[in-house]
Amino acid sequence: MNAFQLGPFIIKHTWLYAILALVITYFLLKKLLNENQDFLGEFLDALVNSLFIGVLSFKASILLYRPELLTTNPLGALYLSGGLKEWLTAISLALLYMYWKAKKNKWPARLTMRGIVYGIVTFITAFWLLRTLFLLVI
Repeated sequence: MNAFQLGPFIIKHTWLYAILALVITYFLLKKLLNENQDFLGEFLDALVNSLFIGVLSFKASILLYRPELLTTNPLGALYLSGGLKEWLTAISLALLYMYWKAKKNKWPARLTMRGIVYGIVTFITAFWLLRTLFLLVI
């Protein structure tokens, strides 16, 4: 199994790769978008908030699509992993939040797209690199 146990918690390796890739992406975006400090602060705050909204909506959407869990086993929803519908719900809500923040704060389209593209490419590359290096070491 691709996980290790830390006390009562079972931690998957992929979650560690994702967390490390997020940290790398955060600091690289901070470095690359350094020319406009006002936009940088607002964009990174909105990015972190949209990530938080995505995680919460991913877990909560299990109850949305399986409402019988509310009466039978409400805490069981915390242990279930979501499927495609839950992922799409989380991504949609996170993207809607980013769109709303961009319209509200009137971010320049060029800087916004640059931040989004750099963020996605950096995250995917860092995740792949960390996973590959871990597999080569073990």
